[in-house]
Amino acid sequence: MTIRRSSKDDQQNYTKLDNDYVRNTDKAINRKIQARKRKMRRIAFFAIVPVVIIAFLLNILLNQNETLAAKEQKKIEAKKHLSELKDERDSLNLKIKQLEDDEYIAKLLRKDYFLSEKGEIIFIIPDEKGQKGDIPEEKDKKDTISEKKGKKED
Repeated sequence: MTIRRSSKDDQQNYTKLDNDYVRNTDKAINRKIQARKRKMRRIAFFAIVPVVIIAFLLNILLNQNETLAAKEQKKIEAKKHLSELKDERDSLNLKIKQLEDDEYIAKLLRKDYFLSEKGEIIFIIPDEKGQKGDIPEEKDKKDTISEKKGKKED
């Protein structure tokens, strides 16, 4: 018979019997401890793995939501730009229709280039600040000529 000493407590000296019963109970206790360790490992594995998988899926979901929100914002901006372009197209179509009208062109030429019809006199009114404006000198001479012609006809 061999004498075993317990390593748990060095102050107590006691001997452990070394017979079949003690060995069998030690083996049974060790098996229970090992089974408990395996069980805890299994529980930890089946608890941690789903948490990791759920965290991974939540991360993917959040990234997709951010991407979706960014695309929705781009879609809103694109719709706004589209409506602006449609408004611009409508105004340009109106401008085209107006430019097809001879009366509108004549009115536009009279306004922009200070052209006049026969017997018509053009008066240039200064701005509120007292300045004459962007009218070149040639236009002023033309105005005075138009005024002289208008006086001769009377």
